[in-house]
Amino acid sequence: MIRAARAFTPPADVIELADKVLVVVEIAGMRTADLRITLTERRLMINGVREKPRHAQAAYHQVEIGFGEFRLEIDLPGSVDRDAVSATYEAGFLEISLPRKAARTVRVVEVNGEQ
Repeated sequence: MIRAARAFTPPADVIELADKVLVVVEIAGMRTADLRITLTERRLMINGVREKPRHAQAAYHQVEIGFGEFRLEIDLPGSVDRDAVSATYEAGFLEISLPRKAARTVRVVEVNGEQ
C-alpha cells in the first residue's frame, strides 16, 4: 500500500489541566537538536525535520511513515507563564508543559487622609 504524497504532520494532543496546559506530540525517530519550539502570546509553534532513512536497493511494499519537514501551530486555551515552560522528549513523545499565568487579583486601595 502506498498512500498519496502529503505533508508530514505528527499527531498532537492538547490537554488542559487545572494548573497548566500540556501538549504531547507523537514524533518518534527525532533528535532534540532537530526540534524547535516557539511560543508567542497564545500560540505554540513546533518545527522540525524527521530524516528519512536511506536503504540501498530497497523495494518498499508499504509506505506509511511520514518524513521531512513539519510545522505544528497550536492555539493555546489561555495565557501561560512563558518563563516556566518546559519540554521533554522521551520514548518518541515530545511533551511541553505550559504552566498557567497567575490569575490577576483585584487589589482594593485604602485612601488615607482627612476624615
